[in-house]
Amino acid sequence: MIGHLRAARPAEVVLVCAPAGYGKTSLLSDWARTDTSTDTAWVSLDRDDNDPRRLWASVVGSVAARAEVPSTGRLPQPRAWRPDAQPEFLGELVDALMALPRPIRLVLDDVHELTDPDVLHGLQILIRNRCPGVQLVLSSRSDPPLSLPRLRLAGRLCELRAAQLRFTRSETQALLEGSGLHLTRAAVDALHRQTGGWAAGLRLAASGAMASPDPEGFVDRFSGDERSVADYLVDEVLSGLPDDVQDFLRVISISQPVPTQLAAELSGRQDAGHLLDQLEHSSALLSSCGGPRDSYRLQQLLRTYLRADLRRHGAEREAELHQTAARWWAGRAEPVPALEHAAQGEDPDLLPELLHRFSVALIVAGDHGPLRRALAAAGTPAVDADPWLALTSALTHLEAGEHVVAREALGRARRSWPAHDEAGLAVLRAVAEQFSATADAPLPSAPDVPAAASFDVSGDDEPHELPAEPELEALAHLSRGTARLAQDDLDGARDELEAALELSRSHGFEYLTMQSLSLLAAVAGVAGDLQTMRTTSHRARAAAAEHGWTDTSWSGAATAMLAYAALMRAETAAAERLASEGLDLRAAGSSPQLSCMLRGIRGAAAFDRGDRADGLAELQQTRTDLGDHPSTARQAGALAMLEFRAALLLGHSTAARTVCGWFADRAGENAELLVMQAWLIAASGRLEQARSVLRPVLGDEVAAVVPHTPVDAWLLEASLAVGHGDRPAARRAVRCSLRLAEPLEAVRPFAYAGSGVRELLVHQLGTFGASNGFAEHALTAGRGMQQRQAMLSERELTVLGLLPSMLSLDEIADDLMVSVHTVKTHVRSIYTKLGVSSRRLAVRAAYENGLLATTARP
Repeated sequence: MIGHLRAARPAEVVLVCAPAGYGKTSLLSDWARTDTSTDTAWVSLDRDDNDPRRLWASVVGSVAARAEVPSTGRLPQPRAWRPDAQPEFLGELVDALMALPRPIRLVLDDVHELTDPDVLHGLQILIRNRCPGVQLVLSSRSDPPLSLPRLRLAGRLCELRAAQLRFTRSETQALLEGSGLHLTRAAVDALHRQTGGWAAGLRLAASGAMASPDPEGFVDRFSGDERSVADYLVDEVLSGLPDDVQDFLRVISISQPVPTQLAAELSGRQDAGHLLDQLEHSSALLSSCGGPRDSYRLQQLLRTYLRADLRRHGAEREAELHQTAARWWAGRAEPVPALEHAAQGEDPDLLPELLHRFSVALIVAGDHGPLRRALAAAGTPAVDADPWLALTSALTHLEAGEHVVAREALGRARRSWPAHDEAGLAVLRAVAEQFSATADAPLPSAPDVPAAASFDVSGDDEPHELPAEPELEALAHLSRGTARLAQDDLDGARDELEAALELSRSHGFEYLTMQSLSLLAAVAGVAGDLQTMRTTSHRARAAAAEHGWTDTSWSGAATAMLAYAALMRAETAAAERLASEGLDLRAAGSSPQLSCMLRGIRGAAAFDRGDRADGLAELQQTRTDLGDHPSTARQAGALAMLEFRAALLLGHSTAARTVCGWFADRAGENAELLVMQAWLIAASGRLEQARSVLRPVLGDEVAAVVPHTPVDAWLLEASLAVGHGDRPAARRAVRCSLRLAEPLEAVRPFAYAGSGVRELLVHQLGTFGASNGFAEHALTAGRGMQQRQAMLSERELTVLGLLPSMLSLDEIADDLMVSVHTVKTHVRSIYTKLGVSSRRLAVRAAYENGLLATTARP
């Protein structure tokens, strides 16, 4: 701030204007002390200076006392001056000031004390006569009536106001530390927010905290009603205001911010807008925050004092003001402030009335916090007895991940259900029932949604017509879309969800927009359109990030779908990063199903990255932790396929059989189970039997629950055909796998397809027609994954090449002319990198990963 003052030109009038306690005098004193290039004459004003003789005598005396003023001049001779002889005196004073040999700074502190017309006229003459050697500095709590607009227009006014004098957050911390207070970051933030950077408030807070045995607690409780602050506000700020203005400030203090029309409604004053504007410009007790309603904000400490003072004037009046404010905001379709005021209005009918009117709009907009607070204010008995409020409560608890409390609220809604419901209430119940079921198995990463309640909102054969209210209509479409998705009616689900999305966008239902996008992504995934699933999931996550909803189950589900898609695309690092991001969300902590899906993806990504033993261990632990929690067949199938394949690749056939049995108990017979059985049979060398088991899957006689399972099936068929020497059948199988994998972007299965299939891909590359590009991409990704999995040194590869032989480790050491200890060290390193525990499994893993040529296989 001193730098701003130093930048003022000598011809400019400097005005430092701010309410009491903003450090105006301290700032000017620091300037005068540190800037020695110009001497300062200082006059501290009070009410007695409204006598022109006293004022100008003080000015002359202060200027004459400066060292730069010649003792032989007229200024140091008090008898030569007759301040009562105006205007001659002012002309003589101007002449004397112009004759000064060096520039001087004349500070008039507390100019707001000057009200006498003659005094102000004299000061105006001094300003108008532009003494080149005198820089006039005015400090005031309000704008003095000195033609400031004219000075501003002429470029002769340098201004510092409250906004510039407020302490920044870093300045606040420096002030506190300079006082010996070392508070936490949160406490400093809270104090800076509470005081608004008001210097006096900060100093009073620092003083009180220093004297308190609990400084942090003092800061947390600090408000405008704290004794020292209240005394300062009354003595220095409010005492100078008329009684009617003080009462006006008290009544508008209930609202922050307060629009001018609401101020008029609360105070009964038609001139409320003019008064607010006048107070802003004359006192800076409040500031305009613009907006469509022309609103103002009171200084925070002043507001807390005024609110406490309003309560002292009677709780009944305060409640009536809140009721007035609630109805005013409700009339302008502003539900959040309407409910906040109604909650404090102590009217047993008003708050439930507004909750019925606005609760759904708040749900679909994502304003759940204000809604939860309003429901809490309404009280448990009122909420339990009203099915609308009970359902609203259930939905807010569901979105917060509080599933047990949500189900209890849903149960109370059922018990208080009316004999004849209406469409809006039926929609609300349908959505609450569905989301309650969804809470047991939220959208998993494998494209899927849980079974949901059928959208028969009436309980009769014919459903209700769609409600007329757009928020309820949009919710109804969302509910129907969720139900149709659970029934695998993908076209119907897509139509309903797109209708919900369109309504949400046109009416600004941002939270419902995110929900619709998450569900549409799931529809695309179930339909096998993973590209659309990825695009829509990204949009859902972007909507969540924009509004601070990343911790919701909807954002978590979109993250899981993206992670699973990245895993299938063999984008290992992205899959692992997204899965870890999802696991950091609060929603993952409150949903075992979502958490398990994300952990399964992370385990599979670790396996793909080369950390095979730990990757399999996380997949196994995930299945154990999923336990008896309900999950969809698609979610269980995706996890089972990931773990089964990892176990089998590492030669752990018993672990693979355990997975197979677990999934059979959960989902019954399906394509995934047959593919796993075929893999097990093939691993034991019974190739023809494996092909026989696989045949119903290849012929589409058995449905798959995971979209990419048919790709795995055809790749297994290709591998089995290669083993039989049936290369034409192997080529057909590879073509089928490519045709199915390309729209799914399923690259990962090709990385584990076996060396024979990859060799076939290499030799046949260029003959796959439209799938050539995808085939090349699959080969490239597969090679990259293999390199990450087994980054063996040249010597380790040499040792690995001898492991399929019948040579002992001693014989291998002799053959390589190294010690047996060195060979054992290499073998242990090979086992670790391949994630195996025996020589036989190391050889198998080497063949599977293309580290040993198939032709050399015994």
